[in-house]
Amino acid sequence: MPTAVQTQLEHLQAGDRLAYRGVRWNVKDASTYADANGYQTAEWLLRSPDNQEHYLLREVDPANPETIVHWYLAEEISNPQLFAPDSVENTVNYLWQNMQQLQPPNPELRLFGGAYYLESQTEGNYQGQAGTSNRITWDYWDRSHQQNLAIEAWPSGDLHVYLSKVVNPEDFSAIEKGAGKNSRAFPWDQLIAASLILMIGIYLLIFG
Repeated sequence: MPTAVQTQLEHLQAGDRLAYRGVRWNVKDASTYADANGYQTAEWLLRSPDNQEHYLLREVDPANPETIVHWYLAEEISNPQLFAPDSVENTVNYLWQNMQQLQPPNPELRLFGGAYYLESQTEGNYQGQAGTSNRITWDYWDRSHQQNLAIEAWPSGDLHVYLSKVVNPEDFSAIEKGAGKNSRAFPWDQLIAASLILMIGIYLLIFG
């Protein structure tokens, strides 16, 4: 049965705010993904005050009925370099084409010197602010099954690579609804400019 924190996380929306390990995060976007086999994820884009971005993921995997719901925190890798064992060629150069052609995934890939092993490949519908799109995903795990490597291929030609770690929902706190909607700094410069214009107008009205 979901805990109170899990229920709060499941209902996160853009504009909400929460804390994780001493950092306040604003929820910037919410989306979903599902395939024909019942695999589903809910995904929330989190942004910190210094503009770091992570994704909070809630995964429902029918292939693991004993622990059907999993939670992860993911970070996109910029300019990723993925290598097959005993190879110095960056597979990112041709991965998108291989995935679109539904070629068999590499059984093992290396990133930052760590080894990740293929667990699954899925193709399903992604629903976000821009609408619905098809997405192909290859999922890899390290030996400890604590860190996930996900490769996503989109019809637009985009290829995204993420590293995710398993998280406990109870590690999140101070969940506030709508707290981030008006979190922009107050526009003091606009207020000062408007005040000056008003003062000049009054001066001209009186002494002009």
